[in-house]
Amino acid sequence: MRTSSRNVPWRRALVLAAVLVAASWTAAGFARPSVVVSIHPLFDLVRQVAGDDADVVRILPVGASPHVFDPTPRDVARLARADLAITVGGIDRWLRDLLDAAGGGAERLELLALPAVQELLARDFPDLAPPDGAAVLAWNAHVWLDPRTVVVALPDVAAALAAVDPDHAEGYRARAATLADDLTALDAELSASLAPVAGAAFVPFHDAWPYFAARYGLDLVVEIEPFPGREPSPAYLAMALRLVAESGAGAIFSETQLNRRPAQVVADEAGVALFELDPLGGAADRSTYQELMRWNARVLLEGLR
Repeated sequence: MRTSSRNVPWRRALVLAAVLVAASWTAAGFARPSVVVSIHPLFDLVRQVAGDDADVVRILPVGASPHVFDPTPRDVARLARADLAITVGGIDRWLRDLLDAAGGGAERLELLALPAVQELLARDFPDLAPPDGAAVLAWNAHVWLDPRTVVVALPDVAAALAAVDPDHAEGYRARAATLADDLTALDAELSASLAPVAGAAFVPFHDAWPYFAARYGLDLVVEIEPFPGREPSPAYLAMALRLVAESGAGAIFSETQLNRRPAQVVADEAGVALFELDPLGGAADRSTYQELMRWNARVLLEGLR
């Protein structure tokens, strides 16, 4: 992740602003717990579990990339009054740092650190495992793009909500169970819809898609931008172009939140079509997690055929 040079100077001002705003909010009183999350897919999943019993706030704006995000004083103020913070891990460590700077008392839940998530990753994606002895968060962070991983995390999400709001624990558990059934059906739907392109050469923009590709049988050839937010070198682009040609890939996929120029360059040089995937969603036609996953599946079907 690119760290902004502005991050250090504004920390003291942000903490002071957060303390003042949090104090005024506390005086006013709030009935429902405040839950902050990092990215839009996580925001939608958590609010489906929370229902009307908790206020869920997303920190990363729609259209922004977590790899190049610069938070604002308003973001720190939100964190100062939060009761619970839910993050993916790794990709959104900036939110963990902001929580530390804000000095609030929010409980924390990190998906990558959950034993159930770790067990599923080790079982279903052994080829993607980090080196032995690596930290838990060394796993690729884009776990939300695999519905089955989300399903195993939902009981912990419900438990975290219940811990800060025991009066509505039953509702959190019930909605998490309903969502788990829906996502299990979604996984089966995606498997069926992507079956016609199983084994196809898949060239995504950056490393958001290894779990998705492995789950649905796509042959991930190479990522166009190995370090998100930083344009690849000419040597890397030449290597990627060679791999694209050797694989017989018929399309390259850019991403909504990042500069598509490197992908366009490779697509033009390779003489293949360029399509656009969206790992984060939030647009009107993909505001829910389920809509986002179906939207990406349709794009992949069109491009890989």
